[in-house]
Amino acid sequence: MLRTKYDLIVGLTTFNHEFLRLSVSGLGRIGKNTLLVIHNDNPCKNLTVRHIRRIGYRGHLHIINAEENRGMLAGRFAILQYIRAKKISAPWFMFANDDDIVLNVSVPYVNDNTYAVMGNAVLLRSCLLDALRVMTNPNDYIIDGADNTLVAPYVGMSGTFVRTLYILEYAEFMSGIIDEIVSIVSDTPFMPPIDLIMWNTFVEYMRAKHALMTPIYMNQTNYLMIKLNKTRRASSNQSDAMIGRVMSVINAALRGNE
Repeated sequence: MLRTKYDLIVGLTTFNHEFLRLSVSGLGRIGKNTLLVIHNDNPCKNLTVRHIRRIGYRGHLHIINAEENRGMLAGRFAILQYIRAKKISAPWFMFANDDDIVLNVSVPYVNDNTYAVMGNAVLLRSCLLDALRVMTNPNDYIIDGADNTLVAPYVGMSGTFVRTLYILEYAEFMSGIIDEIVSIVSDTPFMPPIDLIMWNTFVEYMRAKHALMTPIYMNQTNYLMIKLNKTRRASSNQSDAMIGRVMSVINAALRGNE
């Protein structure tokens, strides 16, 4: 039997399944040859295909139910390990969060030396009404430059197209140090900048292993982030310090592999 060839894999992590009404329903409107791989980090509540179908997603789907809660970073790497183990094929990959909406899955044509395509992201922080509107229609938002802003480009892994070949290669390299990195980002009084940590480590890996390849920016809006909750986020100093610690670990590992 021939394996299905997908255009794009979307790797989505979740803990609070209620958020999936945002992310999964948004993906359900995108009628492309896309595979959705969901990592459920909530060991107390299994996620089933039936649950996802009831939300409205009818596309290709794989679900990974974790046996313990290890956080978003470990969940994202579990998705990559799963894709490698199952030999799932697609030229491009994108990460997404359960409380965000993917707006675009059409990868622009780029040359072979491009390993990632960054786009724009919309950040909604104003009110619940805006969130309810985008649940019905992901394009029903207004950029006011204050609460609702356009981040152009968005520098992070979520909503960014990356070549599957290289993100899996990076994940294999990171497997030897992932526990150390997870320990750095865990047990903090603030939400760690996982998206930025992953982007920085991925870029550093590519610089070391594929120096002739580069990421590029395309002026298209791929991703919508809804940030209405009061979760304490890292300050710029806290974020920089944490990223610095993680980069020290990856740089030491890269030097060790030379």
